[in-house]
Amino acid sequence: MRETKFIEQNQEKWADFEEMLRQNHRDPERLNDLFVQITDDLSYARTYYPNRSVRMYLNGLAQRIFHNVYRGKRFPAKRFRLFWTDELPHQMWDARRALWLSFGIFALACGIGVVSSIINPDFARVILGDSYVDMTLRNIEGGDPMAVYKDSPPLGMSIGIAANNLFVALRTAIFGVLASIGTVFMLLYNGIMLGAFQFFFIQKGLFWESFLTIWIHGTLEISAIIIAGAAGLVAGSGLLFPGTYTRRQAFQLTMRRGLKIFIGLIPMFVLAAFFEGFLTRYTETPAPVRFFFILSSLVFVLWYFVWLPWHKSRTGFHTAAQGHELPPTRTEAVSFTAIKGSGEIFADAFALLLRYPQAGWGSIAAASVLFVGTAVVSGLLGQPVQFVFPDYPSGALSGWWDAIGRRRAPAMFWGQAVLLWGLFWAAIFVVRREMPEAYREQWGGHFSAASFLTSAALTLLAVLGLEALDAGLLLWLLGIGVLPFLGLWMAISFFENSSWRALPRMLGLMRLGSGLMLGFLIINFALLLFLFLDSSVWQMVLQFFSWMVPPEESAMATFTIYSTALTASFVAHLTWFLLVLAGALQYFSYREITDAVHLREGIGQVGAARQIRGLARE
Repeated sequence: MRETKFIEQNQEKWADFEEMLRQNHRDPERLNDLFVQITDDLSYARTYYPNRSVRMYLNGLAQRIFHNVYRGKRFPAKRFRLFWTDELPHQMWDARRALWLSFGIFALACGIGVVSSIINPDFARVILGDSYVDMTLRNIEGGDPMAVYKDSPPLGMSIGIAANNLFVALRTAIFGVLASIGTVFMLLYNGIMLGAFQFFFIQKGLFWESFLTIWIHGTLEISAIIIAGAAGLVAGSGLLFPGTYTRRQAFQLTMRRGLKIFIGLIPMFVLAAFFEGFLTRYTETPAPVRFFFILSSLVFVLWYFVWLPWHKSRTGFHTAAQGHELPPTRTEAVSFTAIKGSGEIFADAFALLLRYPQAGWGSIAAASVLFVGTAVVSGLLGQPVQFVFPDYPSGALSGWWDAIGRRRAPAMFWGQAVLLWGLFWAAIFVVRREMPEAYREQWGGHFSAASFLTSAALTLLAVLGLEALDAGLLLWLLGIGVLPFLGLWMAISFFENSSWRALPRMLGLMRLGSGLMLGFLIINFALLLFLFLDSSVWQMVLQFFSWMVPPEESAMATFTIYSTALTASFVAHLTWFLLVLAGALQYFSYREITDAVHLREGIGQVGAARQIRGLARE
């Protein structure tokens, strides 16, 4: 069939579809039917008219229908139910060896804690801290050894405990990215602490009372930590044993599996925190009641995480746990005409970093070295290292924030502003290199005075905001809610050659939900990296390289401070670079939603046939 005949037969249907989209009709079922029909036409056009504009038109129309379908469609309740009844048990069955290994490591660590306490009676003070041991001894002398669980209001105590336990479990699972070494360390650390903690009460003749009190919440809490250890071991197994996949593919696959297991643990941690805040405090409850409660919790854990996966492996699972999740090896260029979600933009930003390592990683590393180099110069000029980085190595995040204080260290402040401004242009360079040649000439941006001044002003605004706010919840919220849109504003100033007029344009283009989710992904990714620098695992890494440090007394402290400073600076500059990349990619995606530039170009070309030696190209 000739292209003109194909268009003639379907143009009324396509016109009806466009009219429905213009009316913002969001019936998911109807739009789903339309999407099937349009994709059928698109497949036909790709087969018989691969180089014609009708294919571009149908591709743009399919994108718009797809966007409307998934914007209006609710999360299916069946999928939510299947996750808990089928998918999570399937993941646990596949991770059964990792679960037994995690349990073995944790049990071994508990034994180490007990044996160490027997050998050294003061071992509990080393692990638990003098303040906690002294407080418990005072409670024992006062006749209420479990009084620590009664001191705080139940609701506030539950919320704090839930947040802390989730953080511990998240570190245990996420540290699987270190080829499972970090996960093993967290299991050993928590197991030794538990062994020393429990044996401390055995030494005082309070085993039964402590058992009936602590394990009311501890049964779920410790079980969840062991399962989180299994999730971390699964996540890191892709790096160690990629099998027939590439190491990158295997790591992506196992990381997804590990995170799914961790998500399944969230209700357990919340429930354990509720038990600890509201139930553990009632130590006068009869012993049989408390023992039955502990036994019931243990039976639930064994039933859901051990027996149910085994049972469903015999009767059959409804979902495939691994095969359909295999991430493809990404070789195609980033699209600047597609409408994308926040997850796709986040993935595209990392894809650009990997594709252009010299401009990306090289710029970030150079900025970090220059930033810490400024601190070195300050030290040579008479200021001690602790003045520049006062909280290192105990607080990587707060230490980096303190280092850019304008009044306290003006050279660091202004130097940081210049470095972030330079990273903005490095990120823009990466985006421009990814653009197709024709698209770069048309939409590749403008190196003008307006874009230079606007980007400099916005960078300075960001640095002033970082200086004014301490590293806490408010900064986390503002980072999520402001920085992604700041990156969008900077991108508009370059790609549309505008200065402060870019502000109303940014407000017109921005999509609040997508932007907030993008900020959540980037800021929390950076926060995890900063938390790693505040963990014992980072101290182990530094100790591994201690052979490089001169034997002088202060040399190791200086090495630790500057190594942590350099790595924290790298994380901060990486976060900024990702925000700028995401801002540029947001711009092209949101512009397609608002202005439909690519779609209008495709519609304008419909019916305009090319001629090859006098014949229309079909």
